[in-house]
Amino acid sequence: MAEAVLSALLQVIFEKSTSETFETYALLRGTEKEMRKLQGVLSTIQAVLEDAEDRQAMDKAVKNWLIKLKDVAYDADDLLEEYMTEASRRRLESHDYKKLSRFILNEVRYFFSQSNPILFRYQMRNKLENIAERLDAVADERFKFHLGDRLADSRSQFPQRLQSDSYLLESEVLGREADQEKIVTLLLSSADQRDVSVLPVVGMGGLGKTTLAKLVYNDERVQEHFECRIWVCVSEDFDVKRLMKAIIESMTGNRCDLQETESIHRRVQELIRRLRFLLVLDDVWNDDQEKWDRLKNSVRHGSVGSKILVTTRSEKVALVTGTFAPYHLEGLSDEDCWLLFEHRAFKSGRPEESSSFIAIGKEIAKKCRGVPLAAKSLGSLMYLRRKRSEWLFVKDSEIWRLVEEENGILPVLRLSYDSLPSHLKQCFAYCSLFPKNCRINKDKLILLWIAEGFIQVPPGKSPEEVGNEYFNELLWSSFFQNATTDHDKNIMDCEMHHLLHDLAKAVAGSSCVTVEVSKRLSVPTGTRYLSVFCADNKIPRGSRNACKLRSFLLLSGHWKTAEVSRKLILSLKSLRSLDISNTGIKKISKSIGLMIHLRYLDLSSTLIKRLPNTVCSLFNLQSLILKHCTRLEKLPKDMRKLINLRHLNLSDCRLLNKLPNGIGDLRSLQTLPVFIVGKEASCSIAELQNLDLHGELEIRNLENVSNSRCSKSAKRANLKEKWNLQSLKLWWEHVDEVHVKENVEHVIEGLQPSFELKKLEIKNYVGSKFPGWLMNPCLTNLVELSLIKCQRCVQLPLLQKLPALEVLTINEMEATMYFCNDLQGNAGGNGFVSLKTLSIENMSNLLGWTTNGGQLILPSLKQLVIDGCPNLGSLPELPSVASMKLDDCSMDLLRMVTRITTLSDLIISGFSELVQLPQGLLKSNPSLLSLEIRDCLELRSFSGELQTLGPLQCLTISNCPELESFSELSGLSSLESLWIDRCDSLVSMPGGMTRLNSLRHVSFSDCENLAALPEAIKYLTCLQTLNIFSCPALETLPEWLGNLVALREMELCYCENLLRLPQSMQRLTALQFLLIRGCPCLEMRCKKDTGADWHKIRHIPFIKINGPYIQALSV
Repeated sequence: MAEAVLSALLQVIFEKSTSETFETYALLRGTEKEMRKLQGVLSTIQAVLEDAEDRQAMDKAVKNWLIKLKDVAYDADDLLEEYMTEASRRRLESHDYKKLSRFILNEVRYFFSQSNPILFRYQMRNKLENIAERLDAVADERFKFHLGDRLADSRSQFPQRLQSDSYLLESEVLGREADQEKIVTLLLSSADQRDVSVLPVVGMGGLGKTTLAKLVYNDERVQEHFECRIWVCVSEDFDVKRLMKAIIESMTGNRCDLQETESIHRRVQELIRRLRFLLVLDDVWNDDQEKWDRLKNSVRHGSVGSKILVTTRSEKVALVTGTFAPYHLEGLSDEDCWLLFEHRAFKSGRPEESSSFIAIGKEIAKKCRGVPLAAKSLGSLMYLRRKRSEWLFVKDSEIWRLVEEENGILPVLRLSYDSLPSHLKQCFAYCSLFPKNCRINKDKLILLWIAEGFIQVPPGKSPEEVGNEYFNELLWSSFFQNATTDHDKNIMDCEMHHLLHDLAKAVAGSSCVTVEVSKRLSVPTGTRYLSVFCADNKIPRGSRNACKLRSFLLLSGHWKTAEVSRKLILSLKSLRSLDISNTGIKKISKSIGLMIHLRYLDLSSTLIKRLPNTVCSLFNLQSLILKHCTRLEKLPKDMRKLINLRHLNLSDCRLLNKLPNGIGDLRSLQTLPVFIVGKEASCSIAELQNLDLHGELEIRNLENVSNSRCSKSAKRANLKEKWNLQSLKLWWEHVDEVHVKENVEHVIEGLQPSFELKKLEIKNYVGSKFPGWLMNPCLTNLVELSLIKCQRCVQLPLLQKLPALEVLTINEMEATMYFCNDLQGNAGGNGFVSLKTLSIENMSNLLGWTTNGGQLILPSLKQLVIDGCPNLGSLPELPSVASMKLDDCSMDLLRMVTRITTLSDLIISGFSELVQLPQGLLKSNPSLLSLEIRDCLELRSFSGELQTLGPLQCLTISNCPELESFSELSGLSSLESLWIDRCDSLVSMPGGMTRLNSLRHVSFSDCENLAALPEAIKYLTCLQTLNIFSCPALETLPEWLGNLVALREMELCYCENLLRLPQSMQRLTALQFLLIRGCPCLEMRCKKDTGADWHKIRHIPFIKINGPYIQALSV
């Protein structure tokens, strides 16, 4: 990483050495000569550095010289940081007014302390002399290499910055249609009847194996054919235990904390036992047959037709893994390579003399040898080159004559890297700290770059803005890929291609290292940035080289990691970034206050309750991340001393009920998602006045803004001028006091946000009217609005005048009688033009949609929830609604649904007087895919319309005790799932169920009068899951149960009178899992090896009785 860091680092050191800060606080008194010498040597080295960087690839001596130079440069930077930290301390003291007696006492102590300015200057002079001598000695060695002076115009290192646009997120796939079709055909083939078959895809790095696998994985035919799809990135570390955990996490969407291999193995088999699955193993390097067999055996209990798709660069891996012949992926045609190159290189239009550029470009594209990654990377590179000579230079570059390096890095990728400016080189190399295939969070990465000093900030911009530009440049240049966005199209995270990760590791060298540790942390010589996989419960103590580290990122801590060694903290004295998040850490050593260089500290998702007050000595700290610290109770009292703090993330710290005094003194603060209003002036809402906050802000305990001048006090929060705030929550907690109710309307009036706000939530507001800024809407960019427990407000705001509003939630507003009080703005369909989701809940006095009886139109609404509105008797016009939930509402409202024809999902709940569904309710919505009917205590009939729902896939009937039969199921040819719960009168199912060929899952629960399984079920030969819960009248299971030859899973729970299993259970050869719980007779008869019914079930691989497995077979 020497060539990536040195140019930028030396420039930073020179700027620090000439800082006016030293003069302001008289820090250089007595050391001016040494500092001038340091500046002179830096200038001398910078003059020859470019030549040295160009020659290091061919001259090992020059490379070693650069490494020595880098080592001294880091130490020089640390020294100057000590100066800057002392300046911050003195700056803080100059504003910290104390009582005279205390001041005199402190001055006496101060003279004998390490912070004595005389002692400080003496120590720093010795250090500065040492650094200057070391640097001078290294500089003198340059004469041996005859390095030439090449002082380039520094502006040339800053090409015009590319702005983010939608193209950054587009997928570019060309020339792979035939490959996709062939692989999909092989995967869907039923010729191979093994339990699991393996298709390897082989090709050199960068050919697009992963991209092709993703095309196949997301192909509609594949999605329909396989019941479960699993994606696991493998890379070099073929650890079977890790891969099995990855399979579990892919299938469940949750982190797997199992540690024992046997438990993990069983969990995998339990998840896949009843499914035809597709497992993609991407980027496999392992050719160890034993390891492969262990992994393959763990997934052998899926359904026949399951497939594993392997992508690999190795022919040997393909031979070891495959049951199919390897599919060899070839390079793209020259034409497709040219199209990819052209799309990137000429994004903003072809230059003048385009024919000349096209001819050169086609020659460059040919040199990419059909590798799409190379074509995209070079196209991105040439986009910034607009001179013919620059294109010719690339075409004729010597690098094309190099063979592919041993680690698979294509020369063209190195060419793209070499063309980056130095500030982007170090940012890219730093990314090697993250493991392959992980999603890299953009905001976190940018904060780390800032903490490490990689961001060069021009006047008028913030470090975060410049960091975002850096990220976008690397994304556009194809160093990052597969970026994902949030609702507002902001990039959230990205990935690095395997080859580019290899390139980052190669250029970073020993500077950026990832290690796995247990007892002791071993830091390689020359390493400055370290990421750690911790295999022990305790983060180990540091080694001798730990004192040089600038980053320490814990990549895979777990909840058993409860402590950070004090010795480790003491050893990391040069650290800029410390990430020990997602662990069970409960406390931090006070020694953390000695990390004077620390800028980034991430303790999110830990069990920490309090931070030591020594944290407030970290004057350089920029980011303190405490999100999801659910046990955090208190912050250090002196946090106002953290004068450089820019990000204080307190999201989801629900036990925190007070902020320390003086948060408003942190003038650099941009991120503060939670502000808790206190009663004291030092933690009042006025603390927000001078903070330029970004992103989200949740203001709690607004009842504490309650004095006679509360409106003026609230205005001092200055929310109206916070243009960068996107989301605002205004919460009152304790609102029973009279003075709160008297002043609350004045308070909220003073809390007007800027018109740039996108999301607003108001909760527990006890005023009788909403503020003027909401009643006469000026929030023209508002996308989401929630009004919760505003129980005294009679009138809603003019919501139809919010042109960007997409999501609206209204809950527990007991005094409100009408949704819309003025239809002006809705005439001609101009109101609510963007509203897509509307939820109205617990509005007992809501009578109608408009005060004047006019017809309201919601033209774009897709989802409607109305819950707990018993007096609402009508619906607005809903031409586009697709999903609707009606719960505890009037019968008149339910009848109105018959006028709607566009529903695909419908939930009807809490209609206690409903005897039969209104005529036309189902018939008018023939495209329904999901229907749920719950808590309709008198329901007896579906009005003969259920059978008209041919496309229906899921039907749930719950707590309808008067429903006796389902005589209308025969027409549901697409039905896949049937869930019946608490239907006490159910005694029969229709014979027409024989036509339910798509039905896969049936569940009966709490059906008290169900004495026998409906005979119609015996015709469901495609049924895969049968669950029976709490049916006390059920005594036997029928012999025809053996007809269900496709059954894979069966659960029998709390059927206490069920006496035995049928003999035909032995015919259920596809059954993979049987659960018996709370069935005492069956428990006795199914005892392993000795029970009377054991012989009927012993063929089933997985059997659980009352909790533990009594059988878990593995192949």
